[in-house]
Amino acid sequence: MAGSNVCVGIDAGTKSSKLGYSDSLSTRIIASPDGFDINALREEAEVFFDEPVFSCVIAIPESFSRRQREDIMFNAKSKGFSGDTELITSHEAMRLILPEDENILICDMGASKTDFVFLNHGDILFSEFLDDVSGDSFDRTFSEYIADLRLIDVDDVLLREAMRIKHVLSERENLRWHEREITRDDFERLIYFPVKRASHTADKLLRVYKPESFIMTGGVCNVPLVRKIFAGISPDIQPEFDMNIIVKGAAEKARSLSKESRHNAKVNIAAKLQELRAGIIEVEDMLTRSQKDRLYAMFKQTEGMNDSGSMTLMENLIREIKNASSR
Repeated sequence: MAGSNVCVGIDAGTKSSKLGYSDSLSTRIIASPDGFDINALREEAEVFFDEPVFSCVIAIPESFSRRQREDIMFNAKSKGFSGDTELITSHEAMRLILPEDENILICDMGASKTDFVFLNHGDILFSEFLDDVSGDSFDRTFSEYIADLRLIDVDDVLLREAMRIKHVLSERENLRWHEREITRDDFERLIYFPVKRASHTADKLLRVYKPESFIMTGGVCNVPLVRKIFAGISPDIQPEFDMNIIVKGAAEKARSLSKESRHNAKVNIAAKLQELRAGIIEVEDMLTRSQKDRLYAMFKQTEGMNDSGSMTLMENLIREIKNASSR
């Protein structure tokens, strides 16, 4: 269990979301439900930690508008994240988790676009994107292909079916769909040239900036053709595929907020104890022996355990003594 003041990190992807928590050693990815369902993410976190979770850091796409950001915040607050909730961009999340002493090229092949970012010792020196090379564009192209197989129109149901088949073909070479065989090669023929176009952009950036590391992320990177093409673009540097880099960054930010929250809680407890000491001095001469024993036991407990519940009992006892003496 994570202890009190848990703050979780969330990658608010447009097609799938991930939730993670960083401890001192590693980041644990504890959920990746379909779509951005903030309520489901909070419930997953509470099941995992076996305690309420009120705070989160949400990593959002760089392209989100002000209205989209406001909607995300409102959604989070209304669905139970009523504590400290913070938005960071996917670029900021990646910066938090990657080494600051390296030059790194990142290719994020996500649902809405392919985003290239060059980090120069932690600073974003360059970024550009291809909005026609994305999971959404591939799904649309593939849904039109399977619609032609059955002579039907593309609708939302067929689009979701195309996404499902695409995911299956990342693991298998073929499948049967409505008595027809669809192969991985069928899908790869449709996306070959867009993927090549993205790889040419990566090749150009690798030659210009000569990074020490080349990291690829995003759901499209799960497609075998993507990994094959990008692995062959440079003999000098091979891409490192990390599907969880954004949620790791969000979780790292959440970890720092959790530590700050715990520190503030300790400071508040220390201040309250100091206040109670002054209160005890005021009422000490009014105490009976049993009251002194009661107060002493609770006071030692709060010193040893930082137990806010015991402090509440102590406050009530002091109030009870003061009220009794004023009658």
